[in-house]
Amino acid sequence: MALETYQQKRDFKATPEPRGAKGKSKGNSFVIQKHDATRLHYDFRLEMDGVLKSWAVTR
Repeated sequence: MALETYQQKRDFKATPEPRGAKGKSKGNSFVIQKHDATRLHYDFRLEMDGVLKSWAVTR
């Protein structure tokens, strides 16, 4: 999903999530995000071949 599509679907006034921004560099990247949803966990996101893949990491 493109960032623009994501931003159109979200109501940023309803939740405190950041709007996000496009990265300025090329190449692979990764993100570890603390996600306090129904249960506290971490999301591990890894860019591979231009696609951001995501896993939830519990405990």
